Parts: sequence; C-alpha cells; structure tokens
Amino acid sequence: MRRPLIGAGLLIMGYGVLGAILDADVNLVGVLVFGAVLLVLHDGFFLPLVAGVGRVLRRFVPARWQATVRLAAITDLAVIVVALPLVLGFGRDAGNPTVLPRPYGKGLLLILILVPLVALTCRKGIERFRGARRR
Repeated sequence: MRRPLIGAGLLIMGYGVLGAILDADVNLVGVLVFGAVLLVLHDGFFLPLVAGVGRVLRRFVPARWQATVRLAAITDLAVIVVALPLVLGFGRDAGNPTVLPRPYGKGLLLILILVPLVALTCRKGIERFRGARRR
C-alpha cells in the first residue's frame, strides 16, 4: 500500500508544481520563500515541540494510554495552529463586522476540551469492545 500512496502523492505534487510554473499569476519567488519559511518553522519549532511533548508524555502517561494521549495532543496542536490567526483577529476589519464575526476563542476552547474527551471515550469503548470479544 505504501508504494501506491507514494506514487499518488508524487503525482499530486507534480501537478501542483507544474500548475504553479505554468501560471503567469504565480509569484515563484514568493512561493519559494513561503516554502522555505514553512520548512524552517516545521523543522525548527514544531518538530522539536512534538518530540519534547512526546518525551514528557512517555514519562508521565501509562503505556497503554500513550497513543491516545499523543493523538489528542497532536490534534489539539494542529487545531491551535489553524485557529490562532482567527482567535487573534488577523484580518478583522472594524468597518466591516461581517469579517470574522464569530467568537473564535470560545470555539477553540471548546474544541481543545472536546478532542481529548472524544479520544479518551473512544479508547474506553475500544477497550470494552476488546474485553467483551475475549470472553
């Protein structure tokens, strides 16, 4: 399964790169700068952060719960990265109240609470199902 997925990913990336090269409206220098900044942020900030949190979780979370807690933590981190500009109000226009009109901070807090609860509930359900099947 790995090879077909790698092949599909390469085809999709090739399509995107070819589209960017052939489109006259695309600023290739800006795209390259964005890609470089993204790479530096990922490898210099997010990767060490996730690895460090994983190490802390390994120390304090029981082994059977580690995968579930890691899943919830990484999901919450991804939600924070996507939602933070909305919560901070980047792009909000005082003259146009319809731009970013929602209470994004409350929504983010709700998601950050619900993700671990759902993950732990699913984990407990899986344990019950496996326990019932073994009897």
